[in-house]
Amino acid sequence: MRAMFLIGVNFARTQWIALAVMSAYVIGIGGVYRLHTQREEVLFFLRWHAGYAIFLATMLAISALQMERKTRRILAVLSKGIYRWQYMGGILCGCAMISALFCLLIGGTAAWVGQEGGIATDGLGPVMLALFCCCVASAATGLFFAVFLHPLLAMAATSIILALPLALDQAGLHAPWAFFPVAGLFQMLWTTFHFQPGVDGVPTLIVAALCQTLFFWMATALIFSRRDVTISPE
Repeated sequence: MRAMFLIGVNFARTQWIALAVMSAYVIGIGGVYRLHTQREEVLFFLRWHAGYAIFLATMLAISALQMERKTRRILAVLSKGIYRWQYMGGILCGCAMISALFCLLIGGTAAWVGQEGGIATDGLGPVMLALFCCCVASAATGLFFAVFLHPLLAMAATSIILALPLALDQAGLHAPWAFFPVAGLFQMLWTTFHFQPGVDGVPTLIVAALCQTLFFWMATALIFSRRDVTISPE
């Protein structure tokens, strides 16, 4: 566990530019929303930036492995007696740290803007926890495909998996929402969530996201244990 935490901290530290840019952006756009605050605007801010959080977590996870292999840093880490499942867990831990910061920024800014406009933001805390868990789940999914696919193909495959229930729903087919927490979160945010206390379905989303994270982490470790990491992907 300590090894994964240290790898995660080191990974998050290498992304300091992305952290600084996204922090400045969220705080800045929050200041813009404060100029004319209405409930629908705060909801739009939350819904739109939830998508940014999912996208950021996925992109960081997909690009991480390729960059580690290109720079040969992965060989230096694994040569220190780190197991490959620990290494994958460390990358995922780093993505979780960055996602946690982004979710805190989004939630804090939404509460700040709502308070300025006298708008109650009930239910925001559980929803932000669900968003964080979904960010980690999307990162785990992206990391799984990045192990054996080119980053562009991995991004396409991850997008298909995450958005599959939305496509099925549009086609009039039954969507297994319980197995796709990311899509379930967006469906809830854009349809039933309006800052009401006791949001239905949030505990289910959190459990489903944690199960998805565990499943893809184990699958990633299993496949990665049989991959040749000395070859730089092109």
